[in-house]
Amino acid sequence: MEGVSDLGFRNLCINQGADMTFTEMIRADAIVRGNKATLSLIDTHIPLKQGIQLLVSKPAILQKALEKIDFTNITGVDLNFGCPSPDVIGKGKGPALLKRITRMRDLLTILKTHSPVPCGIKIRLGMNYREKENKIYLKVVELANEAKLDWITVHPKTADKTSQDPIDVDALKEIIAVAKIPVIGNGFVCDKKSAQEMFDMGCSGVMVARAAIGNPWIFNEIKGISVTKDFAKAFEEYKKIASLYGTKQKYFNYHNEIFELRKKGDMAYHSPSRIDVY
Repeated sequence: MEGVSDLGFRNLCINQGADMTFTEMIRADAIVRGNKATLSLIDTHIPLKQGIQLLVSKPAILQKALEKIDFTNITGVDLNFGCPSPDVIGKGKGPALLKRITRMRDLLTILKTHSPVPCGIKIRLGMNYREKENKIYLKVVELANEAKLDWITVHPKTADKTSQDPIDVDALKEIIAVAKIPVIGNGFVCDKKSAQEMFDMGCSGVMVARAAIGNPWIFNEIKGISVTKDFAKAFEEYKKIASLYGTKQKYFNYHNEIFELRKKGDMAYHSPSRIDVY
């Protein structure tokens, strides 16, 4: 989650029951160029169950990035083919790649061959209704099977849908039936009930995004563990790690604002609007 998932936030989530966390989306070509601002986003300074999420469109760039990354404290790699940002799509990345079967095969092969840690991908159902109707998502699942990836995370709607549009449960069930690797369900997982619905469909796990913002306790809640929500204490725990490892001020300010809103009861899990784009 861009502008959200820094080390302090991931640490909070792990301490409250998350089995795996990820950095925000990082552009692989910028890693290859040695861009300092991009490299600073790989803030994996302490041992956590944390993965790095990459945006990439060229196999050669992916290989070079994987060779350049210091995998100390990194426990997984995920390629993002789900980000609906117009900027990402306009550059032929993210969901725009899903229909390019040869390119996708090459990327997944490089990923599995050169990643020193478990790896997977996150997808949508395509760019639009037409691509969904052509079931390009099933072709991508078959490529993931072929590459023997460790997981595939599915946000079951097309890239042209908004964050408030419903997910396509039938398409998710299709994917689960075809997949020979674990399927991680994503989309509107906001409590134990919504997570259980995905488990009942056959998902091996769920990915939580917006619902964890200001609410790191959601992971233990999903597991049925009783929690006490102390927002002030949680922010102090966040601040300790953020300060110790020099998080960017924008993260600090954002989480401070969110925890204050949560404490006052002024924020639903899907608000404010900047969260809705993830």
